[in-house]
Amino acid sequence: MIKLEINDYNLTNDAKFLIASMYKEYLDRRMAGMEKRQARSFDGVAEINSKIMPQWNEADVLDTCLELRDKGLITGSPANMTLVYINMTTDSVAALEVSFKDKLDKVIDFVSKVKNAIPFV
Repeated sequence: MIKLEINDYNLTNDAKFLIASMYKEYLDRRMAGMEKRQARSFDGVAEINSKIMPQWNEADVLDTCLELRDKGLITGSPANMTLVYINMTTDSVAALEVSFKDKLDKVIDFVSKVKNAIPFV
């Protein structure tokens, strides 16, 4: 069986940055004792924008979430020109686990490196 890493998904740097940041939040939630399904879940683009990506505007978060949804890394329901009920898929968690071995320091290092590759963040 082939184990995909997050870099195997042909993502923009923005999408890599966002999904890795969401994964960091997932790991933080799991370490706090939250169950897996709830830890993978986000209310919508507005929550991701305010809690995870406050340095981006909401339209950019939505655009990047749509990219991640198109690649099967998140799910989300369209509503009022945005996405709600966003969930990281188990495929995304698996790819991130393979990439980072559940090591928070590796996730933070990756996020830092990708952030530096994005000129306007």
